[in-house]
Amino acid sequence: MALAGLFGTSLLAQVDVTFRVDMTGQTVSDNGLHVAGNWQAAAGLPGDWQPGTAELTDGDSDGIYEYTASLPAGQYEYKFVNDNDWPGVESVPLVNQKGGGNDNRVFAISDWHATDGLVLPAITWGGSAPAGEVAVRLMIDMANQEVGDLGVHVAGNFSNPEWTPQLSKAFEVANGKYAFVANVAPEASYAYKFINGNDWGMDEAVPDGCAVDGNRQAVVGSEDLTTDAYCYGTCDLCAPQTEVTFQVDLSQEGANPDGVSVAGAFQGWLPGATAMTDDDSDGIYEVVLMVDQGLYEFKFVNGNSWDFGESVPPACNQNGNRFVDVGEDPITYLACFNQCTEECVLDPDPANITFRVDMNDETVSGDGVFLMGGFTNPAWQGGALAMSDDDSDGIFEVTVEIDGPADIQYKFVNGDVNTPENEESGDFATGGCGVDNGIGGFNRTHTRSGEDEILDAVAFNSCEPLSTSDLELGNVNLFPNPTNGVTYLELENPNGHTLRMNIIDITGKEVRDFTVINSTRFELNTTDLTSGLYFLNIVNESNERAVFKLMVE
Repeated sequence: MALAGLFGTSLLAQVDVTFRVDMTGQTVSDNGLHVAGNWQAAAGLPGDWQPGTAELTDGDSDGIYEYTASLPAGQYEYKFVNDNDWPGVESVPLVNQKGGGNDNRVFAISDWHATDGLVLPAITWGGSAPAGEVAVRLMIDMANQEVGDLGVHVAGNFSNPEWTPQLSKAFEVANGKYAFVANVAPEASYAYKFINGNDWGMDEAVPDGCAVDGNRQAVVGSEDLTTDAYCYGTCDLCAPQTEVTFQVDLSQEGANPDGVSVAGAFQGWLPGATAMTDDDSDGIYEVVLMVDQGLYEFKFVNGNSWDFGESVPPACNQNGNRFVDVGEDPITYLACFNQCTEECVLDPDPANITFRVDMNDETVSGDGVFLMGGFTNPAWQGGALAMSDDDSDGIFEVTVEIDGPADIQYKFVNGDVNTPENEESGDFATGGCGVDNGIGGFNRTHTRSGEDEILDAVAFNSCEPLSTSDLELGNVNLFPNPTNGVTYLELENPNGHTLRMNIIDITGKEVRDFTVINSTRFELNTTDLTSGLYFLNIVNESNERAVFKLMVE
């Protein structure tokens, strides 16, 4: 959620926005009920996505909790939290999620709302609509249109007042597609049309082939509904489509009783929305889709949320995802879950792995140091494991018994695991010890052998060790550190080794060739190095080495 952005804010008007949630039948936490999102800083609160700073209250004891904030026009995201921290966060239904891999609720406001403010619907806790209503996600594809500064709106007889173009501003989903979520009575039909702007005269002309009295129509039953994203002003999709058969072999995993699905850029990154089935009970789940031609990233999901998404091995991933290039000819994409091959390779035996991270050059948080990864239950933050430094050498360890796929992903966290800033942020893909995680960061990787393993201790945020004791140098002093000019290296070298030194950056690239150290005091000029973290490797004639961290300002 911390990666969600704020788009298109305006300084022309401040709008009073009232967040509302119906807690009927729910027990409100003693720590209060809150709403968090990327609107909080704009509302004058200490920062975005802070789960304990915007408390909703129920002044008239009707079970509906509210919080009002004054915001500039723009597109915003949010979630409700029944507590003052992230473990109490709601699970947002698919029909309400922004999409594009983003599971937050979203709304958009314009300067027009400044007159009366914007009162969001009082949805039920974790639900899609107010009690007694259903959600209708109205979709349109603007790929062939130039969207104006006023944005995309939708008008229809679903709103109050009806047919008011300025009232319902659509939000951008992904790939030129826009959506607006309306809350309506079930078992009824609704008329609507989209507007490239915010007033009549800018509205689309819906062709007779799909129009009812000149408008689009949504026929709503008893369940939530998402309409097709037709091309603006047409009855057709914007791009030519090709049949793609997605198949995933779950013979190694077993299917989750909550379902198996595929999620990717071609369907809005909505896990659970595109279900796959195993009609012949051979362990291979399948779905056939018509997909716009182009290059797409995707993942298989063995469950109903991203907590059950696969970890795609480095050999077949792009930005942490699978990818498929859809052309004119039909495609069948088959892969084993969590593997690159079509035919599943037997998983290694369960075994203990000891993970180790060197924190000697970090200020260790009072909350502790943690390991999180895709192999815990639940995965990542929810199953993070505390690490310990029993011998006080600055190296934190934890041993985990792991079964399942050979390829695993993980990272270390210095402090509260629910605070993204505490996670490692190193570029492990460039450093050679990890992969792009597909959401703006990187994960460490390891391939299990099926036997017990003790991994080498690496420096926090790096693929390299911080220091080793293989090379005896006696007392060592590196100063000043951090440096912005000249740094001095002093060492005893009691055994009289012939020593050489080189410097590499955090990605593993050598930025200074090996240099012979011919005295116990060596002057190192760092003025030609860009700001950042570097490692000094000192090697003797037997190729024993010691590594030290250097920070250049």
